[in-house]
Amino acid sequence: MMKQRTIVAFGLALALGHGACSDDGTSSSGDSPQGSASTGSGAQQGSSGPGSGGSPSATTGTGAGTTTGTGTGGGPAGSGGSTATSGTGGGEPTVCDASVAPDVGKIALAPVVTGVDRLVYAAQPKGSSDWYLVQQTGKIRVFTGGALREGNFLDVSSQIQLSTGMFDDERGLLSIAFPPDYATSGKFYVMMTATTGANMNRDTVFEYQRSADPYVANATPTRTIVQLDSSAVNHNGGHILFGPDGMLYVGTGDGGGGCNDNKPGAPQDPNALFGKLLRLDPNAAAPHAASGNPFDGNGARVWHYGLRNPYRFSFDRLNGDLYIGDVGQDRYEEVDYAPAGMSGMNFGWAAYEGDHADTCNGRTLREGSTYTKPIFDADRQRTATGPFRDWVSVIGGYVYRGAALPQLRGVYLFGDYTGERMAALVQCGAQTSPVTQILKNRDPNAPNAPAFTRQGGLPNFEDLTAIVEDNDGELYFVANRSSLVKLVPE
Repeated sequence: MMKQRTIVAFGLALALGHGACSDDGTSSSGDSPQGSASTGSGAQQGSSGPGSGGSPSATTGTGAGTTTGTGTGGGPAGSGGSTATSGTGGGEPTVCDASVAPDVGKIALAPVVTGVDRLVYAAQPKGSSDWYLVQQTGKIRVFTGGALREGNFLDVSSQIQLSTGMFDDERGLLSIAFPPDYATSGKFYVMMTATTGANMNRDTVFEYQRSADPYVANATPTRTIVQLDSSAVNHNGGHILFGPDGMLYVGTGDGGGGCNDNKPGAPQDPNALFGKLLRLDPNAAAPHAASGNPFDGNGARVWHYGLRNPYRFSFDRLNGDLYIGDVGQDRYEEVDYAPAGMSGMNFGWAAYEGDHADTCNGRTLREGSTYTKPIFDADRQRTATGPFRDWVSVIGGYVYRGAALPQLRGVYLFGDYTGERMAALVQCGAQTSPVTQILKNRDPNAPNAPAFTRQGGLPNFEDLTAIVEDNDGELYFVANRSSLVKLVPE
């Protein structure tokens, strides 16, 4: 994820990983940020792919773009510009409205499971209420029937020994994904970066098989689905997710270092796997490129490119639109958007950081390509005065499609690893709404500000490593690197 930054959370001094190109000395401030975040504006470049729909433009805070979509949504806030196809959650769709910032109402966090060391991610198989809890140190535990099971579902900790001290190690076990047919096939996938052995510093997606015991996996992977060359120890991407088309999407970092100096030019080269969103068909022959991808040859696995570190991304379950939280370097954090089915979009790194050119001197876009601007662009330089100036690593979230919080239907929620505010917006085709700020913890000096209250004795909400969705469309946060908490009404 990350930039160098020392913070204090739960009494531990943490240092986020280095990724500087021309370090401007960015540092966190203890003051309460004021002002507002910026949103990008610009046209999209790409092509329509399988199951395509929606308006073909990345969007802007003011509505610039090649097409504006009317779109539909799951509640008062609406949704993006693609045609609604499926989804759960109460209420009939209404016309999407990006003219005002979403009103998030009264919201709270309730504990689901706590005390899981180095928890970074959680996921449910389709049709199941069980949670599979991913520990960065290499273990996956199962939370079922209201209790955390003894033992591990999977243990690859022999390949992972995270470094401590100056930097917060970004490697390790980072996510798990279940295919739609998991109940019958027993196959599942993990993305990890080993810190020891033959696969050291190689970002890898493995296929595993569930054993005869449904809560224990076979210890040895059945296949390697994709494996990158050895790279620096940061910017590992790490998120895998099955999309609405049943394909496996993989976020890869740019290879690490500062200004993409470890794998120079790779994010802008479709033939390189670094700095990409890959679209894979695990059931196809190696190298598992999915049919309908926009590039040929060595780039046949690439869906989108020009990314730095797409640590968390998601699909809107109602319409298939894609949102990517791409971690910036020293100056800007961004959220990128792709309408459902659009492919081949260039999000600009390292020629752009956020919506800003040449923060890495002399980097250029791929010849003949068009830069797609982010829908959210947060200034977090030393000189920044906006509300997200203390952000260090954006954590992409989800469009809410649940039933418990009807005021949030169609609202995209996202946050930051350590920043004190999260954010909410509405995307309507080529229109991006103003952003609503949400305090992670209520401020007694600002009692009317949108904020999360805490239930069940939860401690202060500090670190955020993932926002995840259950099978009913309700949202959960992986908080404080130890807990899974649910977003609920106050």
